[in-house]
Amino acid sequence: MARRPLHFIVMGDCSGSMKGPKMQALNTALRAMLPHLLRWEREQLQAQLLIRILGFATEPRWHVPEPTPVAELNARWRDLEYVRWGWTNMGPAFEAVAEVLDPARLETRALRPAILLVTDGLPTDPPGGFERGLAALTRHTPGRLSLRLAVAIGRDANSEPLDRFRSRDAPVLIAETIDVIVDRLVAASIAVSRMSEAGADRGALAQQLLHPEVVPGSGLNDDPIL
Repeated sequence: MARRPLHFIVMGDCSGSMKGPKMQALNTALRAMLPHLLRWEREQLQAQLLIRILGFATEPRWHVPEPTPVAELNARWRDLEYVRWGWTNMGPAFEAVAEVLDPARLETRALRPAILLVTDGLPTDPPGGFERGLAALTRHTPGRLSLRLAVAIGRDANSEPLDRFRSRDAPVLIAETIDVIVDRLVAASIAVSRMSEAGADRGALAQQLLHPEVVPGSGLNDDPIL
């Protein structure tokens, strides 16, 4: 039986404030999470993990625009780059993700998508921009039912807007120092995949995300989203 697609979209903050160590740490974290995801995918036979990566600043830009198998991405990774003087506009980024999660563009057997947002600051959208983007993301079934998880780089990034973005059972993770970013992102990426598994205690996994450890799960959710 053909494996079912699990679309995993990473939204990486590339605004000007990410220049230097933060951008380097984000790229290190993204590279570090790929082997873990590849190992998870190889341990089970029912899902094919497909990754896209969106860099966002004043405007969003697809870094990995097509759904890419994790093994392929792991073999040819290239780093994200910050945008000089770039703002942290999340609304247009949400709209870009909503477009690729349109039901007409997804396979009918696709599992619930997962979205990981990584940012170091508050959204800087014009009035109403964040709200319009989030509404677009959750308008259709795939976006509305997606697992949405946020990693905030620095305490100031843990904001009410991120609480509105995240899924109800997925906490906002705080990485207050550069050294913690890798651990948080690896833990978050593994949890994103394991929260899609049948029989997984999503509440327990959410609590585990508050610490570096992530517990294993078993089996995949057999309920398609479309």
